Amino acid sequence: MRAPIAAFLVLALALALAGCGGSSATPAPSPPPAASTSPSPDASPTAPSGTAPAGAEVRVFFIPDGADPCGTVAPVVRTVAGPVTAEVALGELLRGPTSGEAAAGFTSLFSPATAGALLDVVVVDGIARVSFHDLRSIIPNASSSCGSAALLAALDATLAQVPGVLGARYSFGGDEAAFYEWLQMAPPN
Repeated sequence: MRAPIAAFLVLALALALAGCGGSSATPAPSPPPAASTSPSPDASPTAPSGTAPAGAEVRVFFIPDGADPCGTVAPVVRTVAGPVTAEVALGELLRGPTSGEAAAGFTSLFSPATAGALLDVVVVDGIARVSFHDLRSIIPNASSSCGSAALLAALDATLAQVPGVLGARYSFGGDEAAFYEWLQMAPPN
C-alpha cells in the first residue's frame, strides 16, 4: 500500500514544482528608474492581492524624465479590458499620462484634449492605417522637428506591440498628405 502513496506524493511534488516555474513569455521592457508600474492615484482599481487582474496589459510610450525629448520614449504599463488591439493601445496613448505617470516623470504631446482623436485603424498586410481627427490646433508644437520625432516615436512604439502590426501610416480623416505636412515630413512610400 506504501508504493501507491509514494507514487502519489512524487506526482504531487512534480506537479507543484512545475507550477512554480516561470512563464516562457518575454516580459515587457522595464520602465526607467523614475517610472513606477504601481497603480497611479487616478488608475482604475486593481484586483485584491493574490488574484489576477481582469484584462490585458498594454504598454503606452511617453517621454521619460531626463530623456532627450526628441524621440526617446519609454513604456508605462496599463491594464485594459479585453485584448490589446491597435485601437485599444492608441486610445490609451491618446489619453496622455495619468497624474501618477506624470508624477513619475513622464510627459507627452498627448493629453486629455487628444483622448477622442482616433477615428479609425485598419491593418492590412502588417501596415496600420491610422486616421485621426485634425490635431493641428490641439498639438501645434508637433510641427517642430523635435515635436514630430516625439509624436511619431510614441505612436510607432505603442503600435509595435500589437500582433500583426509591422508599420504604420497616419492621416487626418484619411488625408495622409495633411498629416505629414503638419509634421513637416514627406509621407512614407
